Amino acid sequence: MELGWLEAVVVVFAMLLASTVFSATGFGIGMISTPLMLLVYEPQTVIVVAGTAGLGIGVWIISKSWRDVPFREVLPITIAALCGAPIAVFILTTADSSILSIGIAVLIILFAIGSFVKVEREIPYSTPVGIAAGFIVGVLLPTSGVAGSLVMLFLMTKKWERQTVRAAMAFFLLALMSFSIILFALNGLYTPLRLTLIGVIIIPSVVGIAIGSFLMRRLNERVFNMTVIGIIIVSSVLVLAKEASKYL
Repeated sequence: MELGWLEAVVVVFAMLLASTVFSATGFGIGMISTPLMLLVYEPQTVIVVAGTAGLGIGVWIISKSWRDVPFREVLPITIAALCGAPIAVFILTTADSSILSIGIAVLIILFAIGSFVKVEREIPYSTPVGIAAGFIVGVLLPTSGVAGSLVMLFLMTKKWERQTVRAAMAFFLLALMSFSIILFALNGLYTPLRLTLIGVIIIPSVVGIAIGSFLMRRLNERVFNMTVIGIIIVSSVLVLAKEASKYL
């Protein structure tokens, strides 16, 4: 499949929106960009491109917040996620594209709705629960581009300051996506088209980060989040409709 103008416009818009929202609210970049990009590309391309873009933005975030990372608490969760990543890449390289698209769209809708959940207290057996959440995300995130909210919900039970939670999540995602990208490369997932798309999204990603930083201090956060989640759900429903039409 070649890079046409329509596909390029969709990808640029998806990454501009995703990086803007991520910069403004800390929202998951994959959850926002994936359903839009699935409208024009198959899941493997979408996950590889969005994951690589997320790595670049993660490096930028962690470069500014690494001093806030609670390494002792977040390392066991991260190691568990790295153990799940090879399973994710195996699924990504072997699963049927239509089934994968449907599964990703359903997961995106579920996690978009789940992003409204607020956990206000420490959960029992927090370390084993955190390790289990890390492993699940290690399987689901490189496969679908979503599921990071599971670890975010866990981190929110720690009663840490906001910047500590943000830094811990950035470190977790940076480690997981770095390892996943190595696995993508070893499995031949970086095709010429995907490398071209990665080049195309660099500028909108940088612009999105700048716009998000500007908007963060000026927009009503609740209205902004509701708008974004609405876009996510509508896009995911369109993906489901697109795949369902193949069977009619």
